[in-house]
Amino acid sequence: MKPRIGLWMAALVVAAAVLWAAPRDGTTGAYPDTSRELRHIIPWRAGGGTDAAMRGFMGYFERHLGVRVVTENVPGGLSSVGLTMVKSAPADGYTLGTMTYDALTVEVLGLAPLSWTSFEPVCMVTDHASALVVPAARWPDLAAFQSSAAAEPRALTVGNVGLKGIWHQHAAAMEQALGIELRHIPYEGGSGPQLAAILGGEVDAIVSSLPAAMSYVRDGSLRVLAVMAEERHELVPAAPTFRELGFDVVYGGFRMVVVPSGTPADVLAVLEAACAATATDPDFLAWATGAAIGASWRDREGSIQYLRELTPRVEALMAGMETP
Repeated sequence: MKPRIGLWMAALVVAAAVLWAAPRDGTTGAYPDTSRELRHIIPWRAGGGTDAAMRGFMGYFERHLGVRVVTENVPGGLSSVGLTMVKSAPADGYTLGTMTYDALTVEVLGLAPLSWTSFEPVCMVTDHASALVVPAARWPDLAAFQSSAAAEPRALTVGNVGLKGIWHQHAAAMEQALGIELRHIPYEGGSGPQLAAILGGEVDAIVSSLPAAMSYVRDGSLRVLAVMAEERHELVPAAPTFRELGFDVVYGGFRMVVVPSGTPADVLAVLEAACAATATDPDFLAWATGAAIGASWRDREGSIQYLRELTPRVEALMAGMETP
């Protein structure tokens, strides 16, 4: 976790408490109305890494907000179906969405008329490096995988979560750096179907987030050959980074809480304060560590800056891709 706390957080919590208690212009009561529920939309299938991470987070978040949060999965279109529902919802603070890296690709692909600027980011929940993951019995290290792939171009298959989605992009960048050609197999809906494919022998490898694959890495079914991070990751300290092996491949993903554009500032302040309280909740921290979700909190302004910096990198990466 990388929470920015101290005097700033104390001020935020106090300010949010004042806003919570005071009616807003045009309303008849304070936000949130404890007689109502918040709707939370995850734009990926149940059973994947994002589903587990965000349902877990919301379980603690609702305690600090003081209102029940009901989560539903609305997959499809590299997250565009669910995010379109969030975008179209009333901007009153009663509909939340989980936004992931693929929201930055949807507009480029023309899947839906939305981008991250269609929303108001509230906070970042996770920030996680991508990794090359293979069956543990297949290859002992990246050099062996690279040798096999080079010997038979496009013979080895790599699973992702959608054509030109996050892990297709990162696998393509890896291919270019390693000088190999793989055959890309998309599994729409999230990491659940992708992991089922590699565990069932349908694909030879996957590029995935570390949290999504960790339970199978820990039980010895899968092996992380290399991590797309600046430094070795605490979840798999024995796995090298691509960079230390001589390949400049540094990519990852994120999960953020967002609300529809136009949500009032006072509502955003209350939601952000609940995120901040959740991010430092000892119970949440213990759960997040055990679940290996890649927890990494950023406040609203930090999340916006992160997206502004990441967007041109994603656009450049996609511009250099060819459709398999």
